[in-house]
Amino acid sequence: MRAFALTLAFALLLPMSLRGADAPPSAVGSVLKLLQSGRVPEKNLGTIIKMIGERGNEHDLAFLLDQVLTSDKFAPAVKVQMLEGLATAATTRKLQPADHRDGIATLLAPGKAQNSKLQLAAIRLAGLWKVTSAAGPLHDLAVATDSSTALREAALASLTALGPEFSKKTTVALTAADQPFAVRSLAVAALAQQDLDAAVKLATDVLLSAKERDDPARLMDAFLGRQGGPEKLAAALESRPPSTDTAKLCLRHMYAVGRSDAGLQAVLGKLAGIETNPKPLSKDEAAALMAEVEKHGDAGRGEQVFRRSDLSCMKCHAVSKAGGQVGPDLSGIGASSPMEYLVHSVFDPDQAIKEAYISKTVITVDGQTFSGIVADRSDSELKLKNADGREIAIPLADIDEEIEGKSLMPKGLPSLMTKGEIIDLVKFLSMLGRPGEYEVRSTARMQRWRVFAKADSLGAEIPDTNTFKVRILDADNWVPIYATTSGKLPLADAARVSESAFVYLKGELDVVEAGPVEVALDSADGVLVWVDGNEHPDLSTPLELTPGRHSIVLRVETAKRASPFLKLEVRKPADSAAQFNVVDGQ
Repeated sequence: MRAFALTLAFALLLPMSLRGADAPPSAVGSVLKLLQSGRVPEKNLGTIIKMIGERGNEHDLAFLLDQVLTSDKFAPAVKVQMLEGLATAATTRKLQPADHRDGIATLLAPGKAQNSKLQLAAIRLAGLWKVTSAAGPLHDLAVATDSSTALREAALASLTALGPEFSKKTTVALTAADQPFAVRSLAVAALAQQDLDAAVKLATDVLLSAKERDDPARLMDAFLGRQGGPEKLAAALESRPPSTDTAKLCLRHMYAVGRSDAGLQAVLGKLAGIETNPKPLSKDEAAALMAEVEKHGDAGRGEQVFRRSDLSCMKCHAVSKAGGQVGPDLSGIGASSPMEYLVHSVFDPDQAIKEAYISKTVITVDGQTFSGIVADRSDSELKLKNADGREIAIPLADIDEEIEGKSLMPKGLPSLMTKGEIIDLVKFLSMLGRPGEYEVRSTARMQRWRVFAKADSLGAEIPDTNTFKVRILDADNWVPIYATTSGKLPLADAARVSESAFVYLKGELDVVEAGPVEVALDSADGVLVWVDGNEHPDLSTPLELTPGRHSIVLRVETAKRASPFLKLEVRKPADSAAQFNVVDGQ
């Protein structure tokens, strides 16, 4: 294979006139030459790899694959980008490498892929390319109790893509009653891609077995993502209803992902005792509510309501530039909109929706269903951004039907709140953008953080540099968490995700012009700092940052903090030429 790669690389470097009449034309020959030269800075490799994935022919793709399988020139993170480029070619152009696709199976065994991101990307390609020789390793990953949830889910999805003759044994084993709820849910989700009727029957079994903390999100997603799935699940749940709490969790998840499938929503609402289609407020009712907001509303309590995970407000909306991107930014909504508009928007989000935020549901020719707002449309593909902020590229040739929807915000959200909570929420919204604590942000401070989930596995010991980079900085455990409007991050929220007294937080900076940058914490008590993976013991000294993206990771020992909050600001010294932006968003 190495000889093949060298031969192919040499051919790609030659001018087209010297490659022979039989050589396939390449639109990215010069780009491949740059990649082969080894002179491209690592931060720029992603652009080159993306171009090859989007425009290269099958031999160009084979060259990329060979770099992943046999070359030591590129770091694991770059190899992940290469596999993602190959996945782009497979999904958007139906194009695969000319040769050596079976080699992807060598990356599936634990330890072979060097890191979990590379392994995940390889698992996905095994399914996209239908590499049947990967069936054994995929089965082993799916059933291994020490595999992460992400690996097991990806392995099941790729086995399903290979066909029932390869996946049936695995799904049968993992849907058994003695398996944990989460594992059974993954197996049912995989089965739903092949046999919706069989999956529905098993889904009711799994939901009936759910305990208080069992999360039905993955199982729900499987049916929401298949044509006819919500209707079949609704009928099954009417016949074999789960517990009230499980129905509530299922309904909350529908709300969180912006789905309002009427039949399923109505069934779950009935089982949960929640009104999913409340009547809009009358003029008198709205006036009475506004009077109570003015008299009794508390913006501080309202912000806590807004931040509640079960309402998912921050999943769709940004405040102070941090939060979701599929709904309007609310940073200045209180200063720019009358309270009457805010009240009606909470109770009837479809009433005054802007065109950019109208949802669209796409059904593909193979029965998959995707929902979100339109991010982009070209001559070849449609890009939707879903409620999680993830862009989904759908080739136009794969689209069977497009259905225009309404707002991703469900009408039933007020049913999840008490009247007092609604009053406080409206008060909070009405204060956004006004001078004071809720004014539009004007300083460079960290609003969007990442918190390391389940950090209890790391223990109390301070990690050395290598351990920090491998087990923490490059891990997949980071999940978003947001500071309050005033920039204060509630450490209790972070600790719940972390499940540890030692909380790891990551913020990011994009530097445009190099120069010294000051990082100021409200208090350094109980805090250790790493910048770009290297411990930085003294924040009183400015950081010398080069152009590019930089990470700032804090290890916070919560017991040593006097305040329940943490706040970090980034400042430019008077004599510094640095130009930078705090990374916000979702």
